[in-house]
Amino acid sequence: MPLQLQNDKENHLRFLDSARGIAALMVCISHFIDKGYHDSPAEKYLFFLFNGNDAVSFFFVLSGFVLSYKYLVLNKPLDIKKFWVQRVFRIYPAYILTVAINMLLYRRSELCGKGLVDIFVFDKGEFWQEAFLLRFHNNYYFPGWTLTMEMVCSFFMPFFIILAIKDRRVVFYFFIALLITGINLFNSTHFLLGTIISCYFVELKSPSFRTTKWYRHRYILLLASVVLFSIRRIDIVFPLGSGYKSLAEFLSIDFFLYSGLASFVFIAAILISRNSQKFLELKPLVFIGKISYSIYLVHSFAISLLYIYILPLLHIPGKLLFLVTTLAIYAVITILSATLMHRFAELPFIAIGRRITNKMKPSVVVSK
Repeated sequence: MPLQLQNDKENHLRFLDSARGIAALMVCISHFIDKGYHDSPAEKYLFFLFNGNDAVSFFFVLSGFVLSYKYLVLNKPLDIKKFWVQRVFRIYPAYILTVAINMLLYRRSELCGKGLVDIFVFDKGEFWQEAFLLRFHNNYYFPGWTLTMEMVCSFFMPFFIILAIKDRRVVFYFFIALLITGINLFNSTHFLLGTIISCYFVELKSPSFRTTKWYRHRYILLLASVVLFSIRRIDIVFPLGSGYKSLAEFLSIDFFLYSGLASFVFIAAILISRNSQKFLELKPLVFIGKISYSIYLVHSFAISLLYIYILPLLHIPGKLLFLVTTLAIYAVITILSATLMHRFAELPFIAIGRRITNKMKPSVVVSK
């Protein structure tokens, strides 16, 4: 029987949307700091709090959990073709619009007839490669590389889910095999970690889990995870040394693996902590979570808009007041733009994807 979760419409874990929204804000603020305050002595310490690089790991692990949750926890049948179609309509349309908007802003001096023909017909500047997430062409929307990984791993996910349906231990063994071999194609290990959380979701939510050693030592695990999540920043302030780097290179271990493992613990901790869920269910955080994908998409456009058109007009004395003012303007531009993107790009194309899949004939269907 599908697990029924109290107070969640159709078993939607909206507190995890809020967690994704917080991670999206971390990325936004980290890029804001990196753009305008790259040489500031406080920058390397601010990045401990606004660790945008490793927030991406959280996105990937969370995506692995969310994409597998419907099939491994709620026991819905998996139709592979429909799964892929829905992911295409979920990711691509708003992303393509984002690339187009950023391209038009960056090439605003070329927006004449010939310039538009060069861009859209002769592909000057590799617009179409970037728009279709081909081979990491990220000339206009620089965080686009993460969406290449998200899209590729979305195509892997049905196979991870099938493995878990057949025997969840296989997913764990597969994850270990990837670690041992050093193979981490498009950060697939992060999606596997999310799938593993789905595999053991019922155990995590059961009262008996509170009697386990994992629960008893949860604060130690969380503290260790905070260190793992921040180790990239720790290395900047207190270098880990050439010995560690040689060993990590030999074992094909990078900082994203550490933050992926930390994100695994963070998500599991949220799932077992009702206090965390209550906090994440606050209305402002729920709203941020709802538009989190659009926030991630529009924030680089907001930064460009701020630096090209708004900052030249500002004359504010005092560094702190200037920082607070520019950050507030950046936040307003980002939230407003993300709200529009969510309303007029995300939601309509998600609906189109659903209508298409509802009319499709079943393809390869797998269920428990």
